[in-house]
Amino acid sequence: MNANLFLVAAFLVIAVSFLRHRHRTRAQWRQVGAMMDAIARGERPTSFILHGEKPFRRLGLGLETLADQRDRLESQISREGFNLQAILASMREGVMVVDTDRVIRLVNGSFLNLFHLQTPPVGRDSLTTLRDAEVEGVLRQVLAEGQPQSREIALHHPTRHLAMSAAPVRDQAGGILGAAVTFHDITRIHQLEEVRRDFVANVSHELRTPLSIFQGYVEMLRDNPELPREEIGRTLQILAKHSTRLNALVEDLLTLARLESRGEELEREAIDPAGFLRGVETDWKLKFQATSIRFGVEIAPDLPALCGDAFRLEQVFNNLLENALKYTPAQGAVTLQARRGTARDGTPGAEVEIVVHDTGSGIPVADLPHIFERFYRADKARSRALGGTGLGLSIVKHIVRSHGGSVRAESKVGEGTTFFIRLPGAVASTSAL
Repeated sequence: MNANLFLVAAFLVIAVSFLRHRHRTRAQWRQVGAMMDAIARGERPTSFILHGEKPFRRLGLGLETLADQRDRLESQISREGFNLQAILASMREGVMVVDTDRVIRLVNGSFLNLFHLQTPPVGRDSLTTLRDAEVEGVLRQVLAEGQPQSREIALHHPTRHLAMSAAPVRDQAGGILGAAVTFHDITRIHQLEEVRRDFVANVSHELRTPLSIFQGYVEMLRDNPELPREEIGRTLQILAKHSTRLNALVEDLLTLARLESRGEELEREAIDPAGFLRGVETDWKLKFQATSIRFGVEIAPDLPALCGDAFRLEQVFNNLLENALKYTPAQGAVTLQARRGTARDGTPGAEVEIVVHDTGSGIPVADLPHIFERFYRADKARSRALGGTGLGLSIVKHIVRSHGGSVRAESKVGEGTTFFIRLPGAVASTSAL
């Protein structure tokens, strides 16, 4: 009997101990599960201490190590992501990354600006986004061949030119994951190249005429040494006329080249506008007196002093007055006026506005926006007949802008043309330097 009671008591003790151990183990596993859930959510448990047997204590230490490694990895990813975004944001080139299905995975701000996109097109295919068959063809070629490709593409509305470079993106095993593409806006380069081609063509055309005339008359004199003196004199007069025109063209080309050169510096000095313009009046007074064109000068009092290159500014008004004299008919008038510029609020400003007005033939509305371009002539035949080089107004524009000023023109056909030149006063010019 006593033995049976002892066995029952021992069984109860073992059962109670087993239940307590099971309860404690379940609690510890629940604690482990809570820790793992927190780590999976990106959170850090308040404690990694697990009481109980040694395996649980080691498991707590392992979870703490895992959480530390996760934190370090997230920090590294965050830094690398920040660096990548900073690099992409600072790039002037547009960047686009696509996967093997040509679905866009990454773009930068410059890409959005180049293609006028309001929101990043991540997750959309490149053809739907860009609607450019040429870009799509380059992407297909890169993904198929695994070799970098470059191409110039043209966009419309507005017209722009882009240099496109695409290269495959590979994994560690060399497999193609997608393609990285950069777009560089070369519209300005295309425009400058077009200007260069036009300039060379215009210079060639302008030089060809006098040179061909020279060649023709020189050959005539060479082949006909017994020409009458009157014929020889007439020929020499023609040669002298075209020699003068050719020399003027070369001088204007050299002047324009110096003005457009960054190494060209203005010889600035203090200039009294009234005295300066009176000097211009003296230089041109006799030329106008030799014609039936009236020439008047009106200079307002108390003009602010200028700080500029007197020689270059003389070129400005010599060009404008020469044009006015050429294109104003007999009994017409040319006026040179100087007044203080007005600020936006209507009060007197620190600028000097100089106006050259003529009652000449005027300039058609369609030609007016282009008159400051090199070799542009509104009336080409008449301009050449009068000896114009087509560079005078371009020189005017460059000189005025190099002084920090502005120039514009107003004109009506048959009523004349007016040029408005605004130059900053000496104080404004000095502060601008």
